[in-house]
Amino acid sequence: MKPEYVGIGILVLAVIGIVFISGCVQQSGQESQQATQNQEIQQPKTEINLENNGLKVKISPTEDKKVSGVITVTLQSIPSETTKILVSMAPQGFKGDLYSDPNVIIQWVESPSVGQEILLDTTKVENGVYGIGVSATYEGAPESSPWIALVQTQVNVQN
Repeated sequence: MKPEYVGIGILVLAVIGIVFISGCVQQSGQESQQATQNQEIQQPKTEINLENNGLKVKISPTEDKKVSGVITVTLQSIPSETTKILVSMAPQGFKGDLYSDPNVIIQWVESPSVGQEILLDTTKVENGVYGIGVSATYEGAPESSPWIALVQTQVNVQN
């Protein structure tokens, strides 16, 4: 066999080896990236962020939409004309007197401020699906349309 053919054969084998190795490395990188993405997808969300018309609220801790114990509603921003915030938590489909039902939590916050935290103790209500609403209003607002901004979500209380 001629030495030049041996050299070309070695060169061809080297190129095939490099292509094979780089394919394996790239595939391994993709698998690693996919595994990282799968971990991100599987990790539950630990907070719910809500925003509307200048009112921005964070509810935590949560496990996706499941809550237990004391949860915190943090006012991250509020409309400038706001003088009161109403935070409520009521069972899904609730029809009744908000102020006398033991499964309803109502808190009025006078002179709210950014960063303020409102605590909701879910151990005082039955397990189930609840609506949480946070509403901003101002002194002298008309009864027919008192809200500047309103955010709401549903959570599953599991204590």
